[in-house]
Parts: sequence; structure tokens; C-alpha cells
Amino acid sequence: MAGGVALLVGAALIAVVAPRATPATSAIAVPPGITPPAAPGSPGVTVAGVRCGPLQRQLPWSAYAPVCLPAWHGNNGGATANGVTRTTITLTYRMATTDILSLLYAEVPQTVVGTNAEAVHTMQSYIDTFNHYFELYGRKVVLRPYVGQGDFISEDQGSGLAQAQEDALTVADNLHGFADMSLIDSSVIYGDALQQAKVPVFGLYLQSAGWYRRGAPYQYTVGPDCTASATALADILGSPGMANAPAAYAGPALRDHRRVYGVVYPDNPQAVRCEQLLAQRMAAAGHPITTAVGYEFNVATLQTAAQNAIGQLQSSGVTTVICASCDPVSPIYFLRAANQAGYSPEFVVQSYFAGGTSSMDGFVQNIVARSGAASEAGGILALGSGGQVTRHSEALRAYAMANGGSTSGILPSYPWAYDSLLLFFDLLQAAGPDLTPATLHRAMSDVAELPPSAAGGSLGPWSFGTNRPDPSAGFQLLRWNPGATSSENGRQGTFVACYAGRVFSYTVPGGGVPAHRSPSCP
Repeated sequence: MAGGVALLVGAALIAVVAPRATPATSAIAVPPGITPPAAPGSPGVTVAGVRCGPLQRQLPWSAYAPVCLPAWHGNNGGATANGVTRTTITLTYRMATTDILSLLYAEVPQTVVGTNAEAVHTMQSYIDTFNHYFELYGRKVVLRPYVGQGDFISEDQGSGLAQAQEDALTVADNLHGFADMSLIDSSVIYGDALQQAKVPVFGLYLQSAGWYRRGAPYQYTVGPDCTASATALADILGSPGMANAPAAYAGPALRDHRRVYGVVYPDNPQAVRCEQLLAQRMAAAGHPITTAVGYEFNVATLQTAAQNAIGQLQSSGVTTVICASCDPVSPIYFLRAANQAGYSPEFVVQSYFAGGTSSMDGFVQNIVARSGAASEAGGILALGSGGQVTRHSEALRAYAMANGGSTSGILPSYPWAYDSLLLFFDLLQAAGPDLTPATLHRAMSDVAELPPSAAGGSLGPWSFGTNRPDPSAGFQLLRWNPGATSSENGRQGTFVACYAGRVFSYTVPGGGVPAHRSPSCP
């Protein structure tokens, strides 16, 4: 593998400047006997042979990598935590069973979500590339896939607690996983069980910012957490330029009507909290949610639940339906029910999964196709990461480095794997040789080694700092263009940016959204 990386280094090196990155005055504090690393940005050569200096990133082709470190040599403390040895860091991945995947594939086909084999291969490819480039202080990350007793579909529906707890104990006691990254095969219940077993979790399911802080040092996400996304959505939808304007992206019967907001959300504790925050923010802006409908996420009853919800929203005169904390399956049913009722409001998606929807063209293509609501597709709006996925994007580049320059066989939903693994390796390097759950969490606030991302990154802006639950720092309002070709997969349908492509901030009050300017989505 190392040879495959080396062959592509020359073609891959791109100067990516780390903003405000200067050498720290001291290295990471470590217990006596463990060798500390040099200060970030110190002169020297990295473990991958890249020249290091104050403005250089550890991965010179990544907008999100830490400030570089000269190659480290010394004593790393050996087994500093469960799943950590002198030479390895174990990362686990729970694979879904065939029966469970068949339920998922009934609505989201393999060509969209991928298979277990594709997920393992893609994750291993990224791990191979990252092991080569990142400073891991004499260790390498080892991926340990396993087939669990539990399944994410049952857990998403609120059952399967005992099986999830058994799986968490398998990770902690049998596989000795330092951390778990099960992507879509995970669940909130499984993540909670892993936390109880003291295993750090890099999950896709988005919770409130307070939930992540209470779950420290075991809960992580690339974000945006649902507190940030609910606030950002209210900043946009509650702005006078949006709320006082006609529903321009609805169907002909509604597009001349001033916007009236309604919301649908899965009736589980974390989604309820985020929906309540969105409703509070919208009310404070003077544009309250008029109708809110919760539904049980149960594939067997979703059709009836969607029809009931759409009936309530339509009778209330809602022009703009917010699908709050939405998974990739439920919108199929809501769009289908609306289409069957002759109702074509604007649909605004607040994603339940990390990374939002801007890099998930395949999922929305599937939602539109399976709902039969192609005529409504131009009325889908979403918060996005602001990056354009192309064959030159760093996620595809990193995969190709491990596969002889080819992107064949990559997981269709590869952005989830890349984003999560990149965050994990960023924190591993910033944590230093004394690797524990506590030092991993401390790394989230290490702005000396983890500066803001460089401009133009395909994952959108990232930044770190004290009390930051995730690195997501900026967002765009996006509109679905059903006639445009996706740069992600070459198929018809992709998101395009509103507000002339402007990126707003999760960390600035009001987000920086223009108060009286309409979004002007092309």
C-alpha cells in the first residue's frame, strides 16, 4: 500500500495554506516517559516525507488536515487505552446483516447507499492513505469489521436496545476497539451503548450541541449538529427577505402565496428537541411554524403517516414544508403523498445525517425518482456544505492513492466515510502519543494544530475550538436542480447554491444571512 501512495505523491501535492497557522510555543503535554512531538509547523520532514513549515498541512493536498509535524521518534507509552497498543489503534465497523440491508434496499438501492463490502473497502482505502500521511506516533489504525447482533433499522424504530448493548460490549471487550465508526449501520441507540462501554463514537446521526457536550469524550460528528442546523435554517427561513416573499419554488398553485411554514419530523427524543429549537427560533423571528406533525419512523406505517401529515399541512395552507431531522427514506413517502394529493409546496430538508445533503446527490436523485414527484423536484431546498464534488476532490484523490489511481469500487456514499475518517485522523494527530478518549477530546480545542480549513474545500468550512461539538463552521442554502448533471455521480439532478453562492456562518449570530434579500436560487 505505501508504494501505491508514493507513486501518486508527485501528482497529488497541492499547496494548501493553513490560515493563521504559526508554530506553537510548546509541544503537546505528555506524561513522564512519553516522548512529546515537536511544535506544529516546526522545520523538518513529515512521516510521509513532506517538507514541514509554519504554513504547511500534514496532508498537503487537503484543506482540512492539521498543521504538519516533523516525523516523530521515541516512546509512545504503548497501551495508553483500550484498543491502543504500541503499534496499532483499533477502529471497529458494525456490518449490517443481509436481511436488514434488504429492507433498506427496498427504498434506497445498493447503487445509492452501497454494500458492506464497498463500505469496508472504501474505509480501508482511506485508512491506508491516512496511515501513510498522518503522524500517529509509531502506530497505525487497524479496521476491524464485524457482524453484530443488532440492526440499525430496528434501533431507529426504538427497539433492539439489548442487542445494541451486546454489540457495544463486543467492541469494547472482544474486539478491543478504541473507537467505532459504523456509518449508516450505526444508530443513536448503538452510539449510546458504545458510550456506556467507554468507546468513542464517530456517528452520522445528528444530535443537539448540548448532547455532544454531555457525551464527551465519547461522542463525535463532523456535523453540523442539529442545534447549529436548526438555528441556521431559522436564520434563513425567518429572514424578511424569505418569510415575507411568495413561495417562489412551490408548484403553480402556491408560488404566488406568501410563505406559510409547516414541519414534519420523526417522533424520537433527539429529533423532537431539534424541531422545538427550530420552532422557537422561527417564532422569535416573527414567522412561526403553523403546523407541526410528528411521525413514527417505521417502514411498515410510513405511507399512512405521510398521507396523514400531508393532509394536515395542505389543509393548513402550508406553502413550505420543512422536513426536520430527515433520514434518506422518509422524504420519499412525503413527496409521494404530496404528489398523489396534487399538493406541491416547497420542501426544505434539514438532514438527520452528518454532512447535510449537498454531497449526497444520489440519495436525493433516489428520493425524487421513487416518489414519482419529478415535477416538485425543483422545489427542494436544503442546507449544504458549500463544496463542489469533482473527480479532483480530496475524497476521491485519497481513495485513488490507495487503489493505483482508480476510483473504481468506491462506496457510492463515500463522503460520509471520508469526512468521518478525516476528522478521526485529525484528532489522532492532535491528541499526541498519549492516546486516550480524554486526549482525543482535548484535541477538538487544539487550534494551534487544527486551524480553520483552507478556502474552497469540498466539505465546506471547518474550524475547531473550545466547546465546539463539531468542526462544521459554514453553510449555504441550496436548491435542487433536476435538470443539471451531478459532478458526484454523473447522473441528472444536483444541488446548486442560492444567494450567488454565498457561504454563511454557524458561529455568527444570524449567520450573516442578508435580512431583506431574497435567496435568488438559480
